[in-house]
Amino acid sequence: MPPPEGPQWEFFHKGPLKNKSQHEAYCLGCIRHHRQVQNPPNDTDAALKARLEALPYNDAGFAQARAAMGGHVRGEKSAMIAHIIGSNPCPYTSAKAKKTATTLKNKGKAAAAASDSEEDEEPNPKRRKLFQAVEKVMKQPELVVYRGANIPFSKAEIERVREQFLRATVSANLPFRWVEDGEIIKLFIMFRSTACDVIPSRDVLSGTLLDAAWREVEKQLQEVLNKKTDGWKDPSKNLLTGVNLSTGGKSYLVDLIQSNGHKKDGKSMCTAFLAMIDAAEQKYHCAVILFVCDNDGGSQRGRKDAVIVRPWLLVAPCCAHQGQLILADYFRVNEAASDIAEQATTAIYWIVSHDGVKKIFDDIQFKKCFVVLVYVMANMTRWTTHYLAFRRLLDLKIPIRFAAMGMRAEILEAQLGAEKNAKAIKKITAQVNEQCDLLESIEFWSGLQTVVNDIEPICYATNINQSDTTRLDQVLLTFAGLYRHFSAHKDPVVAKGMMERIEKRWRALDQSMFVIAMVLNPYECLERFGDKVGLNAFNLNTELLTLYRRIRSRPRPRPRPEGEDARAEKAVSAAFMHYLAGTGDFASWNQHKASFQDLHPDEPHLMWEQMKTCKDVSELAGFAIMLLDLVVNQASNERSFSDLKIKKTALRNRLGTKKLEKIIRTENMAAGLVKERTARENHQESTVPDLLNVPRYADALEDDEDEGSARPSKVIKSAAAWRVELKKWIKDAQEEEAENALDTDTDDDTSALGNSGATGRKAKAPPKLFPRSLNILFGGVLKKPVGKPRREQFTREVLLMELLAAEESDEELDDGALSGSGDEFEE
Repeated sequence: MPPPEGPQWEFFHKGPLKNKSQHEAYCLGCIRHHRQVQNPPNDTDAALKARLEALPYNDAGFAQARAAMGGHVRGEKSAMIAHIIGSNPCPYTSAKAKKTATTLKNKGKAAAAASDSEEDEEPNPKRRKLFQAVEKVMKQPELVVYRGANIPFSKAEIERVREQFLRATVSANLPFRWVEDGEIIKLFIMFRSTACDVIPSRDVLSGTLLDAAWREVEKQLQEVLNKKTDGWKDPSKNLLTGVNLSTGGKSYLVDLIQSNGHKKDGKSMCTAFLAMIDAAEQKYHCAVILFVCDNDGGSQRGRKDAVIVRPWLLVAPCCAHQGQLILADYFRVNEAASDIAEQATTAIYWIVSHDGVKKIFDDIQFKKCFVVLVYVMANMTRWTTHYLAFRRLLDLKIPIRFAAMGMRAEILEAQLGAEKNAKAIKKITAQVNEQCDLLESIEFWSGLQTVVNDIEPICYATNINQSDTTRLDQVLLTFAGLYRHFSAHKDPVVAKGMMERIEKRWRALDQSMFVIAMVLNPYECLERFGDKVGLNAFNLNTELLTLYRRIRSRPRPRPRPEGEDARAEKAVSAAFMHYLAGTGDFASWNQHKASFQDLHPDEPHLMWEQMKTCKDVSELAGFAIMLLDLVVNQASNERSFSDLKIKKTALRNRLGTKKLEKIIRTENMAAGLVKERTARENHQESTVPDLLNVPRYADALEDDEDEGSARPSKVIKSAAAWRVELKKWIKDAQEEEAENALDTDTDDDTSALGNSGATGRKAKAPPKLFPRSLNILFGGVLKKPVGKPRREQFTREVLLMELLAAEESDEELDDGALSGSGDEFEE
């Protein structure tokens, strides 16, 4: 394709080729002047050029004009410009032609000047050529500046962006295929035109990137950890068992085991537990000190058998579960409280489920309180929501009673609506009268206040015991607080029944490690115990050494030097005596204890960390830190299974167990894939709202309903639902009591394990200090009372349940509000 003509050709007629590349050029001004081919005489250049192009080259008129002109001009830019405005310019050319030629000539001069400024003329052509070659090598490459969305990604940026794609996928629970969605790719291209260079494929995201993040997690789990296990069924009906390792107040899911078909008898469970422990110790080079599991029949028997096989292993049931069982105990002992709770649950749902009725109560709220609070509904998967629901109902007592007494007719009319059926009208009228009579009753509100006062410490103890940072001494204090609360109950029947049941649950635990942990807490020591506890330096020293020998009796790859065990026990015993007496290396502790506690109110580890620098105390300090680091709950597993139920749904049922494990494990680490779960300080008021966001006991998650159908509501909506839930709690408590009764003899044998230790000495066993009742430990006059910090009246849990209650109702959303968004609630 020939190059386009320059602007100078607008004023010349193109003739035939003069040579291989240049045509003959005939000035239109000159042709116009000679008039042989011009008619009319004032034709424009464009019209004249068109007329000439239509004539053949050998036309007679055109030939005469060429002869009169004296020939053609060479069809080259500079020659054509010279003809128009050169030293002998054409007198017949137009003003426009002169202006165009001048412009073209000036552009040529500017380009030449720029070329001259960059390089000087070199007289020697060979030298000039060599100079240009060297200059090309030494000259800095041209800087390319990209603008806006066209900026490319560097290799480091590509790696970071792809890692962030994995974080976003896991955090938002997105399917891996989202990165290949056409609309998603278009969205990213709108930000950067080179986005396709960094968006990973589905296979890379779920393969290479996920595996790399998983390997990074593996590197961080090489510490001394505590063991936890639990189970959950996925939508494929695969029974999954989770294995958690806990250390330093944080817990990590390290394994998911598909346990379909596994036997659940005690012997089989013991074998499975020991296999889990061996796998963790070999893979992470850790030592499992404490094993925690469910307290159902097979798990309980398997846990106790594991201690017989490995006497150095400490075991315990999940102590967070004890709060739920004690709540069931309360409703078993106090039938009146069970009836009140049932009536309150029914009343709440009656108000919430009828929009017209709810509007009347809300209007009265606003008139009386100048604010409208949402009614909280109890959720069977959240233990504390029962207390929160009843607490909110009590706070609305005045407007509710006012509406029930003064607006019964309006309430009946609102619930009837357009109903015409006589039987239905009669039924609705009876229901309205029943609920209004209940809400008017002083006895109901008095009983509800008593129920709230009683279940609040139970719920608070549950919150404390489910934290990843709850120590053994704190668990003991929750049992003590509950025991003393109900020992002062105004109803003697409730007081006696609850004291017996709390004592029974405390008796089922390995008491020595809880009491020794309390004594080794430098802020507590013996101050929490009552005046009839009967503890002294000698019997405590015996129990401490028994526990120390038991843990230390673990087989070692290399035998300890002869006499090392005796020297270590002697050092521990001597340091413990100085600790109790406040002498030796502990002489200055009592003087500075108050100021140290003000700075570090709930960190007893810090004192022992400092004591590790003292040679005579280092062995005791290490043992104390280890004991105060133990956690006796499965709350981390409950949270993992709640997350699993979000990750693996009916729509994502193809997720395999191993890939699901990688997603959850990656998420639990501080690698940034999701927001890290921070440790909780249970006795600080500012953290109380965070303590409430915990799922119910695991078997509430193990429902056999079809996951493909609509998700069943967990909100307790009626008296019947309340009774079903209560029966379930009571059944759990009864089954545990039956198992404990069958295993009483075994418990006694197990508690004596470890007395002989690894030293081989067969000394006469001293009198047993444990088991010891809570009445003995904390009865009588306390030197330091067992306090119960007050919680905030309304917490984040209340707001969550308000949102859940709003979703259950048929109330229309405000303009712009999204279903389930929670935008209308503020903390």
